[in-house]
Amino acid sequence: MDIEEKELAFLTMPFGPQHPASGHFHALMKVEGERVHELEPHPGYLHRGFEKLMEYRVHVQNCPLVDRICILDPFPNELGYVNAVEKLGGVEVPERARYIRIIMTEFGRILSHITWMGVMGMVLGFDSACRIAWGDRERVIRLNEIISGGRLYPCYFCPGGVRRDMSQEFIKMAFENLDYLEKQLDFYDPFFFDNETFIMRTKGVGKLSAEEAIDLGTTGPNLRACGVDYDIRKDEPYEVYPKVDFNVITREEGDAYARGMCRRGEIAESISIIRQLLNKLPDGPFRTEIGPAWAAPEGESYFCVEAARGELCFHMVSDGSPVPYRAKVRGPSFSHSLVVFPYLAKGGTIADVPIIYWSLDGCPADMDR
Repeated sequence: MDIEEKELAFLTMPFGPQHPASGHFHALMKVEGERVHELEPHPGYLHRGFEKLMEYRVHVQNCPLVDRICILDPFPNELGYVNAVEKLGGVEVPERARYIRIIMTEFGRILSHITWMGVMGMVLGFDSACRIAWGDRERVIRLNEIISGGRLYPCYFCPGGVRRDMSQEFIKMAFENLDYLEKQLDFYDPFFFDNETFIMRTKGVGKLSAEEAIDLGTTGPNLRACGVDYDIRKDEPYEVYPKVDFNVITREEGDAYARGMCRRGEIAESISIIRQLLNKLPDGPFRTEIGPAWAAPEGESYFCVEAARGELCFHMVSDGSPVPYRAKVRGPSFSHSLVVFPYLAKGGTIADVPIIYWSLDGCPADMDR
């Protein structure tokens, strides 16, 4: 059979953007029977041009905008952005504000990973897991709402600190929710992570070696699931991470199962980090006032954080005016969904495509920013 005849043997079929397991992401698959020969991503269904919009707003007005880069994990976007601005302008941030920022960012990591568990349950046809996980997710969203006034888009961090202080009532509620979530991890193990359905559908699926992961630009839990011990919070620490003890969760298998187990381990570590910081929370101011029309001096800055999905970086350029001259975001989902996903899907089965896609935990809004 020559090349043209072989091409005719393939059926082209879509994955998304209306597919319930695509999350507004579209890809075209060439399949032969149940086997995927090639997968070609077609992003852009959520395109909003955030980076260009940021260049028309003063620095503080961009705080609610960066939340929307990834609705599933907004706090790291706020954290990376405000740190890039503060680095640009030499703004000093009170110690209490730095503690509060990391507390809420780690709550955001828990929120993101629990959301992933619910979505993965839906993809597996495991509806109970989806409903229970999303019920637990609501507890963290409620904390967001209490401290910031926003549920999904908190807009809580600002250049110079945070918008509101953390009250004693909030701290009490935070401890109660940490106790609950820690108990739920013991429930999730037999119910979800050790469940035969989850194991059968994820073990050996979408396997990636450490060398392949590095070559493809993989970061975060997807990289650590391949045995690479790299976490920006440890290797290039920022804010108050040097003041807490935590482990970097790694696995060796590099498959969809390992990626899920890394996220499970990170929930436990985030609970520990938050407890340590709440117990050490210093007194003092929670914000340095810089004014709504504050202009950063001419120059540029680059700042990276460890988001729930991996390395998230902001590059900011200032010409001395109150609005950024240029803004560029390097999000983790771009390489995972547009590079790693097609690489892993090739040679797999149609039924494995949603498993591989969500095991990478991509955020379509981040890709289409």
